[in-house]
Formats: sequence, C-alpha cells, structure tokens
Amino acid sequence: MTLTEIRLGIAGLGTVAQGVLELIRRNHVLMQQRSGVSLRVVRVASRRAKPEVDLQGAQFSTEIKDLVTDPDVDIILELIGGDTVALKLIRGALAAKKPVVTANKAVLAAHGNELMSGRGQQLLRFEAAVAGAIPIIQGMSGGLAANRLASLFGIINGTCNYIFGEMEANGTAFDEVLAEAQRLGYAEAEPSFDIDGIDAAHKLTILLALGFTGTFDLSSVFIEGIRHVTVADIRFAAELGYKIKHLGIIQNTEAGVEARVHCALVPLNALLANVNGVMNAVQINSDGAGETLFSGPGAGGAATASAVLSDVLALGKQMSAGNGIGVMPESDSNKDQSGRQPVLVSMDDVASANYLRIPTIDQPGVFAKVTQALSEFAISIDAAIQHEASSDQAVVDIVLLTNDVAEGTMNAALERLQSLDIVAADIVRLRVAPTL
Repeated sequence: MTLTEIRLGIAGLGTVAQGVLELIRRNHVLMQQRSGVSLRVVRVASRRAKPEVDLQGAQFSTEIKDLVTDPDVDIILELIGGDTVALKLIRGALAAKKPVVTANKAVLAAHGNELMSGRGQQLLRFEAAVAGAIPIIQGMSGGLAANRLASLFGIINGTCNYIFGEMEANGTAFDEVLAEAQRLGYAEAEPSFDIDGIDAAHKLTILLALGFTGTFDLSSVFIEGIRHVTVADIRFAAELGYKIKHLGIIQNTEAGVEARVHCALVPLNALLANVNGVMNAVQINSDGAGETLFSGPGAGGAATASAVLSDVLALGKQMSAGNGIGVMPESDSNKDQSGRQPVLVSMDDVASANYLRIPTIDQPGVFAKVTQALSEFAISIDAAIQHEASSDQAVVDIVLLTNDVAEGTMNAALERLQSLDIVAADIVRLRVAPTL
C-alpha cells in the first residue's frame, strides 16, 4: 500500500489535543493500514507550553496564526474552544484554503452559515462537535444521505444525563449530584453551559442545519435546562411509567420544523430511557431507513479525539486520491417535495402533553379547583396522582398528565393555576416526549 503523509498542525494543548496526540502515538500503524494515510504532527500552537506533553517532535509555538502560515501544515486541528481566537483561526485557514477539523460547537452554531459557505463545505469538518465519539455527522451526511428525516431525538449532554441518573438511583438532591459531577470532572466549575441547556442547543443547531433546514440558526431553538427538576419529579414520573431525560428534539410536521431542547418524560420502554451515565444517544427516524439509534461516549479526551481523527483520516484519504479537496455546489436537499424551504415553528405553536406537579394546600376541594382552572383552557387530564397527606404535612402535590396542548395555551393555563390561592409553591411543568 502506498502511504500518503498528512502533516498536522494542532491548535491547543488541552484534554482533546492530548487525546489526539496519544491516539496517534498508540494507533498510528493501525490508522495507516486502514486508510493508507500516515499522520505526522509537525506543529503545535498553544498559549503556553506543557512540558509533560509529548509533542512527538512537533515544533511548538505560542502564535496560533503560525498554523496557517506554515507551508508544512496540511490540515489544522482547531482544539482551543471559545468563539474568538478559534473563529479567527478557522476563518484564516479557510481563506488560505487549508482544511480544518474542529470540535467547536459554539463557533459552528453561531457562525456555521458563514464558515460552511463556498469552500468551507469541503474544507471544514466537525464530527467531534456533536456527541463525542458517536459518528452522528457521518451518519447523517453519509449513511442516511438517501433519506428524508422525519424526526431526531437526542441525549446530547452527558452532564445532564449523569445528574438525572444519580438523582434517580440514589435519591440525591440536584445540588449534591451537581457538586459530585464537578468533583468527578463531568461538570465544569461554572456549570450553566451544561445544566441550562446551552451546550445541547449548540449541538442541536448543527444537527438541525445538516439534516433538516440547511441553515445554522441557534435563535430558532427553544432552550430550557434542568435546574427545576427534583427527586420528587423523577419518582412521580416513574410512577406514571416514564423517565426524565434532557432531550434535543427536531420534528418535521405539517406546520414546519420544530427544534427544542428541554427536559422530557420518556416512556420506560423507549430506547433513550435506557441510555445512562455520561453516555449520549441520537435516535433518527427517516423514510427509508426507519428508526436508527447512534449511541456512545459523548465527551472526554479520548472519545472526542477519536472523532477528530476520523475527520482527519477522511480528509487525508480525499487528498491522497490526487484530486485535492473540491467545492460542492450549494445544496437544495433540505427543500420539501414542493420545493419550499423549511419553515421553523414557533415554540408557542408546538403541541405536547405535559407533566404538572402542583404543590397545593391540604384541604378539601383542591383537585376540583385545579381541574376547573385547566378546563377553562380546554385542557383535559390523562392521568393523575394525589397521595394522601401525612398528619404533619401542610402541602401535598397534585401530579397530572395533560393531553396534547399548544405551548402558548399551556403557558396561559399555568399562569392561571399559579394564581390560585390553593397553590402553595411554584408549579413544575415538564413536557412529555413525542412518540419515540
């Protein structure tokens, strides 16, 4: 086999970059055998050196721009994160016609339309930006390329999934589990990016563009986090036959495309209900392939490095073919059968069933008052739980599952319920996942 050498320049020396260096050191022969591509790291650029990291003979620089100007660098790996220096590097590399592999979901969600226009469609790869080691980008753009996608449901943030799993298994309160996740390195010291749904929304924006709309538009994604969920909610959900998961959801409907990130009740027998710990999973329903599930480690240095190098090897094989890297024409593949561009549905118009936990004063007639308030908005109840209060309990939870209700209507009904004098604390509302 004739080997083609691809010379790499790496931006950053964090966990993912170190994972890339280690995988190349450990598996370089295996990668050569499988791809016909030999990888050599020739330059590493980082704000500061890390003497304990083996750079495998690569030249070190503190100037990120050196990766673009160095003629010996064939492919740049952007692994520094953030949306300032990283964006400047990617722009510079694409302008210089150098391929870039990135794990930067925030840059893609905010600037994907610019970066993926023209030459960027072939020069920029980002498998590692969504769901770690899971080949979801390749799956959507390759394996499912012949299909129109009907829906996508994803557990795409391992931190949230870990927190819910621990709350369920041990009955530990949210704040305590979060602190443990931070100690174990599953959550950042400042965790809002994960637990407020922003990380998942960035990833869903990428999946939305690739499989449904062709446009990167973070503003079109409804975002809600997990702070409001308690152990009581997890137990009530189980009693009703559900688990609570933090999901990214995309659906093609008659009204248009829905895109949302929020907690959802998932039936206990659903595939996604059994994805635990820091694992990620994406379930896609399409017209040809039907239901497909992609699952695996969603984060971590080794898992993300695996996805980075899959992109590098794919680019290397393309370059070794002797044809260089061409530019694809603009695609109309996301238009519907009538030739129209997809319409994004406002969250107010999205209909879903709802879980409501309503803390009420323990007195006769409270259930009737709650149902009367809901009936004013034509909301019916599909299931209910009202446990008998103990002798020392002044507040009792009424738990309801509603029928499908438009978001705007449900919000108005919640405002009405919250105003009742029998409601003793904030109502918790969670949506029920659409049929998986």
